[in-house]
Amino acid sequence: MWKLLQIIASAKPNPIKSTYEKLQAAVRLNGSLTDWFSVEAGVRQGDNLAPTLFAVFVDDLVTEINRIGKGINIGTDSLSCLLYADDIVLISDTVDGLQSLLHCVTDWSKTWRLKVNTDKTKKMHVRKASKPKNDYEFQLNNMTLETVSKYRYLGLVITENLDYKETTNELVSSGSRSLGSLVSKYYAMDGMDFDTYTKIFDSTVLPILEYGSGVWGHKRYDSLERLQYRAIRTFLGVSLTTPIPAITGDMGWYPIHHRIQVNIVRLYCRLVKLPDTRICRKVFVWDQNISTRYRDTWFNHAKKLFDSCGLNDVFFLENQHIITPYLIDSVKTHLENEHKQSWLDNIQQMPKLRTYKLFKTEFETETFLKRCLTRSQRSSISHKEEHEIQITAALVKSALETTESHAYVKIY
Repeated sequence: MWKLLQIIASAKPNPIKSTYEKLQAAVRLNGSLTDWFSVEAGVRQGDNLAPTLFAVFVDDLVTEINRIGKGINIGTDSLSCLLYADDIVLISDTVDGLQSLLHCVTDWSKTWRLKVNTDKTKKMHVRKASKPKNDYEFQLNNMTLETVSKYRYLGLVITENLDYKETTNELVSSGSRSLGSLVSKYYAMDGMDFDTYTKIFDSTVLPILEYGSGVWGHKRYDSLERLQYRAIRTFLGVSLTTPIPAITGDMGWYPIHHRIQVNIVRLYCRLVKLPDTRICRKVFVWDQNISTRYRDTWFNHAKKLFDSCGLNDVFFLENQHIITPYLIDSVKTHLENEHKQSWLDNIQQMPKLRTYKLFKTEFETETFLKRCLTRSQRSSISHKEEHEIQITAALVKSALETTESHAYVKIY
C-alpha cells in the first residue's frame, strides 16, 4: 500500500490516494457484518481500478528481471517473463538463468512484502520429446518447486512437449460439461427448435472448444468432432450406430476443424497488423524467419492453409492491403465446398446409406428439423431401426409429395 501511495502521491488533488488512505473493510457473515478493521496491504476488492494499480505495483519487477538478461532470444530481443494480472511466467534457456530469475523474484517480493504462492508455482521443462527432462531442483523463497509435465496457464493446458492433444482433451472435458447442461435443458423442455438449439450450442459449447485454437488448431482432433456428433445425435434422437455422414448431412453442421482453421486465418491477419513493438508481433516475425529452416512452425502451418485455399499470394501483400473479411470468407467458402464434396463421396461409398443417397444429395439442414416438433416426433422421423437405413426428411418428403393417392414409406 505504501508503495502505491508513493507512486501516485504527486497528483494534487489525488482521489486515488484519498480512496486508499485509512482504508477499512468488514466481512459479511450469515447476513451480519463483522467489526470494521484496517486494510494495510492489497487493493480494494471488486474495484475497477484494482488491476491497473496492481500492474503499476509490479512494473518495476519486470525491469529487475529484464536487467538480469537471462531470458530466451526472440530474434534480436530477449524474453524473460510474461505477466497477466497477478500471474507471472519466468522463461530461460539455462538452469542458472532460471534460478537467477527466481532469486530476483524472491528478493523483490521480500522488499515489497508480496507473498508468492509457492503451492501454485511449478517448474516445467519445455523440450522435444526426444530430449531428457532436466531434474534440477529450483528454489523460490527456500522452497523447492515441483516439476510438472503440464500446466494450466490462462485457461489453456500446456504440456512439456507442446503436444496439443492434451490441450484439446482438457477443452473437450470442459465443453462436455457445457453440452451436458444444454442436453438436460433439451430433455426438460421435451425438445427445442433447431435455431434455438444451434444458437445455444454455438454460444456455450463452441467457444470452449475453440479457445486458443488459432495457436494449436493446425491439426484435426477427432475428440472435438465427437463432441459435436454427440450434440447432433441428441437433437436428432438417433443411436450411436447411425452413420456420421447421415447425421451431419441432415443437420447441416460443418466440422469444428473448419471453424478452427478460420481462427488461424483470423489470428494471422491480426498478427501481421500489430505494431512491431508488441511481443506477439516479435514472436510472429521470429517464427516466420525460422520457417525456412524448420518445417513444424506455426507460420508454415498457416502458409499451408492459405496455399490449399489458393491464397498463396497473401504473403506478398503489404500489411495494410490485407483485408481480413475477404480472407476469412475465401477460406470458409473453400473449406465448405471441399467438405460438401467429401461428404458426397462418403455417402456414395457407404453400403449402409444405399437408400439414403438416393434422396439426399445436398449437404444442408433438412426442412423438417426447422419445424416445431417434439423430441419424440423428431426422433421418429430421424430414427434408424434394424441396422438398415436412416429415414431422412428427404425420404419422408418424397413419399408424402408423391402423386399417388396413398403415400407409403416402409421402414426396414
